[in-house]
Amino acid sequence: MKKQIKRWLTVCSAFFVVGQSVFLSGCNDDLPSASYYTFTGEMMSDYLKSREDFSLFTRIVERAGQMDFLASRGGRTLFPPVNSGVEDFLKEYGYASVEDIPEAYCDTLVKACMIDNSIVYTYNLAETSQQKNELDLPLVIQTTGDTVDANGMVLSIVNRRAAIINELKNDSVENGVCHPVSKVLVPSTSLGASLLEENKADFTIYYEALRRTGLLDSLSEYRDDDYEAEKASFPEFLYNQKPGNYTYTLKRPDHRYSGFTLFIVPDRVLYEKYANLFSEGMSMEQKIDALYELAVEKYNDNQSAEIFGLNKVDPTNPEGKTYKELYWNKNSLTNPHNPLKIFMTYHILDRMFASTDKFINCWGFNTAYASPTEWINTMLDFSSMKLEKVYSTTDPAVEYPREFYINHSEASKYNSNERVRGSRVTVPDVENFSLNVAYYYVDDVLAYDQTTRNNVYNTRLRIDFQTVWPELTNNDMRLNGDPREAYSEASDNSETGGKAGGFNYYAPKGYIEGVKFSETSVFMVHRPKLRWWDFGGDEITVQGSSYDVEFNLPHVPPGTYELRIAYPGGVGNRGIAQVYLDDVPQGLPIDMRYGGSDSRVAGLYNGGSGWRNKDENSNGIYTTEELEENARVMKNNGYYSAGKSVICYNAGNIPETPQYVPMSSNVLYNVASCLRRKVCEVVVLPNREHTVRFRSVFTGSSDAAFVLEYMEMVPISICGAGGIGEDLY
Repeated sequence: MKKQIKRWLTVCSAFFVVGQSVFLSGCNDDLPSASYYTFTGEMMSDYLKSREDFSLFTRIVERAGQMDFLASRGGRTLFPPVNSGVEDFLKEYGYASVEDIPEAYCDTLVKACMIDNSIVYTYNLAETSQQKNELDLPLVIQTTGDTVDANGMVLSIVNRRAAIINELKNDSVENGVCHPVSKVLVPSTSLGASLLEENKADFTIYYEALRRTGLLDSLSEYRDDDYEAEKASFPEFLYNQKPGNYTYTLKRPDHRYSGFTLFIVPDRVLYEKYANLFSEGMSMEQKIDALYELAVEKYNDNQSAEIFGLNKVDPTNPEGKTYKELYWNKNSLTNPHNPLKIFMTYHILDRMFASTDKFINCWGFNTAYASPTEWINTMLDFSSMKLEKVYSTTDPAVEYPREFYINHSEASKYNSNERVRGSRVTVPDVENFSLNVAYYYVDDVLAYDQTTRNNVYNTRLRIDFQTVWPELTNNDMRLNGDPREAYSEASDNSETGGKAGGFNYYAPKGYIEGVKFSETSVFMVHRPKLRWWDFGGDEITVQGSSYDVEFNLPHVPPGTYELRIAYPGGVGNRGIAQVYLDDVPQGLPIDMRYGGSDSRVAGLYNGGSGWRNKDENSNGIYTTEELEENARVMKNNGYYSAGKSVICYNAGNIPETPQYVPMSSNVLYNVASCLRRKVCEVVVLPNREHTVRFRSVFTGSSDAAFVLEYMEMVPISICGAGGIGEDLY
């Protein structure tokens, strides 16, 4: 067992660069005084030394040389294991005593159970809450109600390993809070396939398919060493950035990590749902053959051949055969054009979700009208998937309301009322993430097949810009910090970030794959701020003198779409940009300096953010018919109001978990500055990337910002002349 620790230390030295960074927090520091334990004036160091049940962990802290740090001022969260938990750890890893643990590993164990610069209480944690420890690794706290203590009280479980002890949790000290736990928090240190190898007992068929297709070997990327060598050439901070009415200090990303999320179908699901193909008594060879046949069934259509280039001639083949002719056989499983390789690759995302906490930014949705949804590219070229938290208000037929599904679609006019159930996502009962890989179970196979493309994707695709690029998720630039924390000069204009660990970042040139921008451009990734008129509180701005940015459009099925971008117009320091699609200029430049009440938009609004529809609210001033006619006028001018399902928290108290607060300025449809602007029509061709470019043509300011809040890609069959018609949500 000690050999495992030595291996871990080797990995640790290769991959961990630990500093006193500021991390995500889901806490609310403004709790009522009755919620706290009586303050004793202790530091964390005093807390450990004065309690006998932490004597073993105290010694680990001393051997790590971290006791002085725990005695210093600051705001941190500690999950110290009780003595019985340390004793279990010693037995599990083959140590005779704490003195037998290498000092470097003692340091690792202390940092694994600590969150610095962030105080996290358990009072207001969501069912799943993801934090980051001092090793820059996830701490996932789950409070699902599935596990209770001897008194019947619900337990919070950290990394599916250690329970927070109810009688001892939320113990405040002068420099933070302590949550004693039942086990030592041993950090997961495996890379790539080793996590799957350790836990494959429940998914032997998918594991073997991943191995035979060579996909296991592709999961090794973790940290970009080139960026580590080059990052010093970029400023650690950019100061006095002003994309709107306020100034910011922007942080350079500390690292450039890669990661992967796999959605795996357990063996038992294949036996149950595909009994005509699989049975437990079959040999593994027979099971892989059956999975191959299922893959052929999913992708053996003409459009799939076009999307994945299967009918193209392999230039290396002297006989002029196509990829499909050459590689659709069971002897070519590692070729990217092989059906099993295509099938399995679609089950992998190019970003790591260590928990469901960050699957979807749920803050921007009024769930009476829309379920929280993200559209995310997969590792399979020219494909994507729909990730959705399904509410019964939008789909009364859903079996597990408020749970996550992939490629689900409620019955609607967009899909001829043909509901697509999709695949339900569940979390394994073991620790399901490593340094760069996380996996989840799904209860049916995933495929970018005709059903997904024709039914699930035949709708308005509303795509948050912060989900487009995996680097933002893999490096905690997306959804970092507490979104309930408003803008403040102290936090957003400092080098230490917000009280909840939130930073505003800039992306150095070349940091985001597939994104090109000029030397004079600043690509700013905002931490979410729910008070603002933004979808989910987050946005990206491009600013600077003569900014110019270009990137690939997200992958959608072939067809003709109307491309739109959404933004708050007429707010602060906004710019004007010419748009190019595949290097071809598209219409007039987009001018973000005015909002919906401007004559160029011709929207009917009730002041800046009052209720518009008097048939829906007594404070409204227009009838439904008047607003429907106005929507047609705006559309003719190239504009749409924000959707009625899109919300923020501009007014009233922000709830502790996402839910609609019924006030007029919280519904972006009512807000005159919140617009969707038609960019152009896009003919998406199969097996081809399409680029969009925004180039500044505004000379009135050297730092005017262009806002990338979210985009929409809407099939012309819905929004075009003679189309199905589009709702207001």
